[in-house]
Amino acid sequence: MLLLEGGLGVGKTFLVRSLARELGVPASVRITSPTFELVHEFQGTVRIVHADLYRLNAASELDELGLLDEIGGDAVVVVEWGARFVDAFFGTGLRVDLTLTGDQREARVTPLGECGEQRLRSLAAVCAVW
Repeated sequence: MLLLEGGLGVGKTFLVRSLARELGVPASVRITSPTFELVHEFQGTVRIVHADLYRLNAASELDELGLLDEIGGDAVVVVEWGARFVDAFFGTGLRVDLTLTGDQREARVTPLGECGEQRLRSLAAVCAVW
C-alpha cells in the first residue's frame, strides 16, 4: 500500500498515473483522481486500486469502500489523503509525502510497519541500480 499525502496540485494523481503506466495500464485509459467516486480500479500487469479519502470522515467508512479487504491482497493499493486512517490500514506499506516549492517537487518516503520497511529496502535497492 502507498499512502500519498500533500497539498492540492502537488502531484499525487500524477504519481498514480505514472505508476499505472509503468504497471501496464494503457495510455488510452484515463487516470484521474477518484475524488467523487472515491475508488477507481485499473488493470495492468497487476490490478491497481486508487482511492481518494479526502471526503471521508471516519475510518468506519473504509469498510463500505472495501479498501480494508484489499490490504495484503493481489492489488497495488494507492490511497490519496489516507494518512489519518493509517491505523485502520494496519500500519503497513509506504507513506509518500509530496511537497512543491516553486517548480521543485520532493517526495519523502516513510515505511509503515515491517512490510513498509521491507518495501523501502527493495525500493532503495532498485534505485541504487539506476
